[in-house]
Amino acid sequence: MTNVLLTPQNPPLSVGDERDSLVAATPGPAVLFANSVTSGEAGQGSAPETSQTGSTLIMGSNRPLAYRATGAGWHELGYEAADHWEGLSSALRQRLIADRTAQLSREEYSVTTSGASASMITSNWTYSGSPRTYRVAGELRELAEVLAEITGD
Repeated sequence: MTNVLLTPQNPPLSVGDERDSLVAATPGPAVLFANSVTSGEAGQGSAPETSQTGSTLIMGSNRPLAYRATGAGWHELGYEAADHWEGLSSALRQRLIADRTAQLSREEYSVTTSGASASMITSNWTYSGSPRTYRVAGELRELAEVLAEITGD
């Protein structure tokens, strides 16, 4: 597995973790993903360099590790937020990046949280109404905000 740095200024780059000098020097907005490419398939600095790859990185099965908002430091994503991001379908990821206030049905929430009870609310979700509708909050919302800046949504 390799880490990939996604920014609006550069194509996706293979990097180390947040302590990597390239990562540390990168201003926000930026996101660090664990890419499912094995180390034999991609070496340091050999990530594909197309905008389509950035979209694939965001919408694919890559685990977000950390994000950096504009003017802020790096924030390491908690395991729960990273798990929930991985549980989102590509279509739902696109929807949440385009509209960070988008509502999810109870069914969408349950699928995203791997069948967790719809009454279990974490710091990454908020709900309202009857029937319940859910919205991202906390780290998930902040991640979606940073990704929206990167993609221009």
